Amino acid sequence: MLLNLKILWIFYRKLLIPGVLFSLLTSIPAGIGFKNFSFGFLLIFPLMHYFIYELRLKNEYLFYANFGFSRRSLWGITIAFCAGLKFIYAIL
Repeated sequence: MLLNLKILWIFYRKLLIPGVLFSLLTSIPAGIGFKNFSFGFLLIFPLMHYFIYELRLKNEYLFYANFGFSRRSLWGITIAFCAGLKFIYAIL
């Protein structure tokens, strides 16, 4: 379990910093708030995943496949993370 979390951290470390920064930049014109940030994150984070891992580093999927994470499961976790953040906003 701990190994899986470390592998996912390696994967999402490349996505998290640019995803958060670009989400903050997109939320500035509408006013920085959790609502605008979560909406920007919902749009930007999957785009970062696509640009970084599908276009630039597509051979790195083999590394994650060796640990049991398929491309489909990594995309599913990305979408679930974004939707979960938006769901948290809806609850608050």
